[in-house]
Amino acid sequence: MENSRTPINSSQTAALDYLKQYLDAAEDDESLTREDAVAHLQGQNVEQADAQAHVEQLLLKGYLYEVEDELRIPSRS
Repeated sequence: MENSRTPINSSQTAALDYLKQYLDAAEDDESLTREDAVAHLQGQNVEQADAQAHVEQLLLKGYLYEVEDELRIPSRS
């Protein structure tokens, strides 16, 4: 299966793009927690409830994963 992830909607795609940009700009030793992700999305004018829902859906659909309270974005190779 080449693409086994569940498709995401446009607002979830935008949220994932914002989080990728955040991680790309972050220091190497900086981690991203769920709370950080929600706060970053709120900084992009996303309501708190929507930001929390986006993070949850990205986790459930495999676009993010969590290791010891740290969010990571899997490689898309």
